[in-house]
Amino acid sequence: MRWGVSDVVVQSERAEEVDVGQRAQRVAKAISIELRRAARKARVVTPVVAGGSGFQARRIDKIFRNLVLYSFFVIFVGPSVLSGAYLSFFAADQFVSEARFAIRSGDSSPLESLAGLSSMIDTGAARDGLIVADYVESSAMIDVLSKDYDLRAIFGPGTWDLWAELDPKGSAEDLLDYWKSQVSISVDRVSGLVTLKLRTFSPDDSRSLITAIIDHSEEMVNKLTRRNESDSLMQAQQELERSKRGLELAVSALRDARSKLGILDVSVAAKVYGDVLSELRLEQTKVEQQILALRNTNSQRAPQLVQFRARSRAIQDQIAYYQGLMAGGDGAVVEKTLAENAKLLSQNEMDQKIAQSEYTLAMTAFERARIAAERQRSYLQTYISPTKAEESLYPRRLLTWIVISVAALIGWAAFFGMAILVRDNTAT
Repeated sequence: MRWGVSDVVVQSERAEEVDVGQRAQRVAKAISIELRRAARKARVVTPVVAGGSGFQARRIDKIFRNLVLYSFFVIFVGPSVLSGAYLSFFAADQFVSEARFAIRSGDSSPLESLAGLSSMIDTGAARDGLIVADYVESSAMIDVLSKDYDLRAIFGPGTWDLWAELDPKGSAEDLLDYWKSQVSISVDRVSGLVTLKLRTFSPDDSRSLITAIIDHSEEMVNKLTRRNESDSLMQAQQELERSKRGLELAVSALRDARSKLGILDVSVAAKVYGDVLSELRLEQTKVEQQILALRNTNSQRAPQLVQFRARSRAIQDQIAYYQGLMAGGDGAVVEKTLAENAKLLSQNEMDQKIAQSEYTLAMTAFERARIAAERQRSYLQTYISPTKAEESLYPRRLLTWIVISVAALIGWAAFFGMAILVRDNTAT
């Protein structure tokens, strides 16, 4: 059987078609296998730090993984470990003393004092409490306490806790800032109740300092409330001095008038003059009786009659003189009568009584002002007294470490998120 040329060509073409189909099947099979592998690989969770998908990680992905790892140690692990070591081995114990008190006025009546805590609800008490709070946190309180306590030594005892201690070489401003961080005072604006807390490195120092703070605060409040009393006392003292000078002048004027007139007491002088006049009139009556008796016996020329008449005239002259001294008259020869002298002396005596009355009133007012100024007007009624702490409340090691660790973790998470955003939005 012979094959023609055309038959050979046809057979070769059929063979080529078979080879192409087989190659296509093999390629399709290979592609199918690779697709299944890619699908399985896609189903596997790929870490975010691995970068984009693909068969081979890029160099930038390796840098990103190193950055994430280093930042984790720097931002989270480092602060957590360092804070834990500090709180465990270096942080010094701090002891807290607490006191609670209310500011009460010294003018309260006994019934108000028996009213209990309800009498403390007063806007004035709240205002005074805010003043005390501002005073406690001021440099004035530090200056007052420094007279009895070495605050730099108390707040810088020389422990290993350099973070919590006060720098002994710090300025006054540093001491004030540190003082504000160690003392805590709050005021209830409704009732005026004040809560005071103080932290030091010794329980004895905490209790003694907070007691001194309460004492000095009470002194400050009383100084503020005593200003009005001090002004009143000064005015009362000035009035007392003026009335005293007026009384001295009145006494001197009365004394000079008595010395000039020669009369100590007008009433006594009038009584003496009246007694003298009574005796003279009685004597005059006796002499007149004797003269009348001699006349009845016709003894007109008796020498006794002449004596009796002379004596009678002398007695009449004395009576007229004393009458002139007492009330004056047409025949009076005295410069001033007892009535005129009595008027002059009574005026001086009245001036003295008025001056004495003014002095008495001024003395009474001065004593009242003095008692009011010396009386304590305000009290810090401590209803929770400061006690000696038995255990330290600060630092709160576990809580502080947890807060620092959580904050560091949040910080690292924020940094990591920002790094992801930068990586995914950076053109490569």
